[in-house]
This record gives sequence, C-alpha cells and structure tokens, in this order.
Amino acid sequence: MHITDSHFHTEMVIERGLDYKASFSMLSGGIDAGCTLDDIENRSKLLEGYDHIHLAAAMGPWCASDMAPQDLPSALSRLEEKIQTYHARFLGEIGLDYYWNYGTPEYQKELFQSQMLLANRLGLRILVHCRDAARDVSNLIKSIRPAKAGVIHCFDGSEELLTTALDCGFWISFAGNLTYKSNDNLRQMLKKVPKDKLLLETDAPYLTPVPLRGKPNCPANIIHTYECAAQVLEISVQQLSEQVFENFTYFV
Repeated sequence: MHITDSHFHTEMVIERGLDYKASFSMLSGGIDAGCTLDDIENRSKLLEGYDHIHLAAAMGPWCASDMAPQDLPSALSRLEEKIQTYHARFLGEIGLDYYWNYGTPEYQKELFQSQMLLANRLGLRILVHCRDAARDVSNLIKSIRPAKAGVIHCFDGSEELLTTALDCGFWISFAGNLTYKSNDNLRQMLKKVPKDKLLLETDAPYLTPVPLRGKPNCPANIIHTYECAAQVLEISVQQLSEQVFENFTYFV
C-alpha cells in the first residue's frame, strides 16, 4: 500500500525519542510542517536523503506570543529568504489558535493573513492550523482566496470551515483524533469530504490514534487512522490508501 502522512513534526518526534527514519521508510510521501521562523535549517538537514518527504516553513499562530507586531515585516522577509534557500514546498503551518492565548486574536489574524499573501506571491500551497477559530479562519480564507489553495490540517469538524475550504479548492486532512470514541461528529464529517479532497495525517508527535492513545505519536502510527477512516467510509484500507496517495501526489 502507498501510505502518506500529510502533516508531522520531525524535530518533535525525535525529541520524544522516537525513530523517525523507521517511519519514513514505510511512507510513500509526507510533509514535515514548520512551526517557527528558525526551525527550517535543522529540519532540512534531517530530511536529507528522503526525497519523498517534503518541507514546509512558516510562523504558526504561537509566534504571536514571541514576536512584536513591529517585527513582522522583517520576519516575513526572512521567511521568504529561508523558503527559497531551503526549497520549502509549502508555507505552513499557519492559522489561528484561540484555545491558547497566543498574543491577541487581532495579531494572530495579521500573522495569518500576511503569510497567506506571501504564499500567493510565491505560488505556494498553505497548511492551515485552526483551533477554536473556525469562523475567523473561514472569513480570512474567503477574503484572501489563496491562489494555490492548501490543506486544512487536523480538521476539527466545523461544517462552516469545511464548506469554505472546499469552495476555495482546499483539501481536508484528518488526524488521529478521528479514532477517538467521543468524535462521532468528526467521523460523520469525514463522509462529507469529496474523495479527491481527502488527506490523512498524524500531526506527530501529537494526537496519537487509538489503540496507542496516550503515547507519543510518530508517522508510522498513521495506519490506525487509515483503518478507522476506511471503516467509516465502508471501503478497504487498500482502496483508501490508493485514493489518498493519488490526492497527496496531486497536492504536492
């Protein structure tokens, strides 16, 4: 089977003592997502020799806590330089997170919007983080209309965000929380995603799927999310893996 993982964090997987090389060997494709302005250099080194693992770079919403608004223009220039230097294929992850108090909502939105505009200028797809902020993420996506679209990573089940994202040409990626017993709504939303817009991810080292929940996550664990999704969609894991691989190949 061709198994892909559309979103994980290699550095953090290593920090938890997990073997990322073993995970990479079982994947047919993957995306290592960026979190901060300065993490791309080391991540680029870790990905050397793994041509099927693609690099993304960005400043996530948490950066609104660490960077003054007046420093944003220079940070965007540095981000553009790093994307070009390290040949990042995607701009992400970016977005909004109102669960944690990262700066202010206004500054998070400025950070998100400015990076979507940068992605448009560079011709890159984006990886979007959304936590407790579906309405604002939807409004900003509709406002900017990312030229190359992107993916809503770790989709949380918001019907409003799903509708907006699909209308704007986005893909929808489900993570290990799809397997959690309490997430019936998320499993129902999976059925609403067009088959050619579906991706699966781990968000490793977070959101470890059942039956490994409670332990640090790694990309190899995505097989459990495939099994859950296949059951929900009433198809075989083989059929699902072929469809998701086709979607991932087109996306990258």
